[in-house]
Amino acid sequence: MSATTRRRRSRPLLWLALPTLVLLPLVWISTVWHLPTRVQLDLKTARLAFNLGGEKRREILNPSVPFSSLVIEDCKTVELTVEKLEVADPRQIVPGTEAGETLHFPAAAWREVRPTSPVKLSCRDPAAKLTLKHPDPAAARLGLLDRIRFEPGSQVILAISPGQESALSVEIETPQVLSLALGRDLELVADFIEPVGIAVPFPGNLLTWKARLPEARRTLEITSGEHGLVLIVTPARGQATELFRDPLDLPVASVELLEEDLEGKLTSPLRAQATLSYPDYLGVPAVTIEKDEAVGLGGLSQARLRSLALDAEKGALRARFDGIAERATSRAGEFASDHRLTLYHAFRYSWRWGLIAVAAVWLFSTTWAVFGVWKKLQE
Repeated sequence: MSATTRRRRSRPLLWLALPTLVLLPLVWISTVWHLPTRVQLDLKTARLAFNLGGEKRREILNPSVPFSSLVIEDCKTVELTVEKLEVADPRQIVPGTEAGETLHFPAAAWREVRPTSPVKLSCRDPAAKLTLKHPDPAAARLGLLDRIRFEPGSQVILAISPGQESALSVEIETPQVLSLALGRDLELVADFIEPVGIAVPFPGNLLTWKARLPEARRTLEITSGEHGLVLIVTPARGQATELFRDPLDLPVASVELLEEDLEGKLTSPLRAQATLSYPDYLGVPAVTIEKDEAVGLGGLSQARLRSLALDAEKGALRARFDGIAERATSRAGEFASDHRLTLYHAFRYSWRWGLIAVAAVWLFSTTWAVFGVWKKLQE
């Protein structure tokens, strides 16, 4: 058999196999080529960190959030005008060893001091911390937290405080000057905070003060440190769900969902199963992410934090995120799952992409048939 005859006989086999040789790589590519994917993530977490997007300052908390206690860290100064100021002798503290008894000072432990007004407290020590609470533990509200604004690009870290399920830590990278409206009576526990111009009758860096504020000026002025402020807020009784703005619709540039354990290892902060869904492809089943899995989102664009709420009973933040992610993964141990969609999902679940796929197949098959007829005519 001549070489020309063999080529002529093998040519039909080549034409028969060619569509498979072309389509098979295309099918393979469609299943492994991941697309930037718009995802919606609903979760309950003990920690949420994000960088604010957009071009203007934003507020996250509702205006005039009522709180029952407040811890202030990383501040520069705290000022208040007082009508009466007392400091407790730390040597007379009652630890509260009996059942139902809380840590407190007896009446004899308190000593009145007469400072110049306003009272100024300096927080120069890195370990400085000021705790505001009501002298009456049964009091429902101590004051109002208002007007915390965040600069574009700044990082915000929200976390449930350990051992205090109803308390939320708000770490603010943007420098702040806050004016808080308070009730008339309050107690201040000052850790490593120095009163300016006040002769303290007791030694030590851990002192408890009681203040009565005048009716005309019941405010506390807080100046943050150069790099921001940390506030640990305990909402007033029954007000935990009203802590954040609703609707929120906050632009974000990045989202981080990790926390450190006591040994410094990064762990998942999820407190329940999370749900990852695809708003642009409603037919694609939602993904369930277990609470021990770490979630990673990267390469964000058009990303928004749609809602935030404090779930005091579960000790968690309920959050909903919506945006386009170039990376969307979850990791359980060493095993990572990629939750981005592929070209296959686009062809199957989007009618636009489906029409494009049908048109491409039709065009290919028609062209192939016309080419076959043309070859017959040439023979």
